[in-house]
Amino acid sequence: MKKALIIVSCLLVAVLAFLVAYDMVTWRDGLSEKPVLYLYPQEERLLTVTLDLEGSLDTVYPAPDDQRATDRGTQASWTVTASPDGTLTDASGRTYPSLFWDGPVRQESPQQGFVVAREDAVPFLEEKLALLGLNDRESADFITYWAPRIRAYEYTFISFDASAYTQRASYSFTDEAGATVTPDTFIRVFMTIREADANTVVQPQTLAPPPTRSGFTVVEWGGTEQQKSHR
Repeated sequence: MKKALIIVSCLLVAVLAFLVAYDMVTWRDGLSEKPVLYLYPQEERLLTVTLDLEGSLDTVYPAPDDQRATDRGTQASWTVTASPDGTLTDASGRTYPSLFWDGPVRQESPQQGFVVAREDAVPFLEEKLALLGLNDRESADFITYWAPRIRAYEYTFISFDASAYTQRASYSFTDEAGATVTPDTFIRVFMTIREADANTVVQPQTLAPPPTRSGFTVVEWGGTEQQKSHR
């Protein structure tokens, strides 16, 4: 009887230790990495793009023409000549394919998504990015940046829930006269990834169809990688 009680006590201690350890594992926010913004006007035009961010900026390219702290976080703006093919030209004549920034922005841990094996990373991204409205060029830029990060894990949890991100990072656009310009089409793709395993169970995410591209089109993609953290 005494031996049985000892065994039961040991089992209870082991279970309690597991539960405590499990409860202490959380997911630490990462950077909002490589949000890039493409501009496709119907004709060449001078535009000022303003980012209003609930957070701070780290790396920015090209350098903004203006950057300041706000009550909300940070505001940065770029003035470029945008061409229909997406080429952006600054005041010095230097050209860029897109505007880029990154920085720490608070993110919730999404629960809906997908568990993707290492060997499936590229075909998975090709399929989902097309469904989300990226064209071949934008998808190639996304995949060449993010596929190696996903393939670093045997299995990866991936979510395209952009709701929290789009509330904390917003854009506005004005023309040469300072008048507001509203994109006819605005596609925003934001991905969250974190390490998973073959036994990870998640609620499948349903992806909403993107708007049909028409008129002045703006496209953004970015993402974040969450790391395990022990409280």
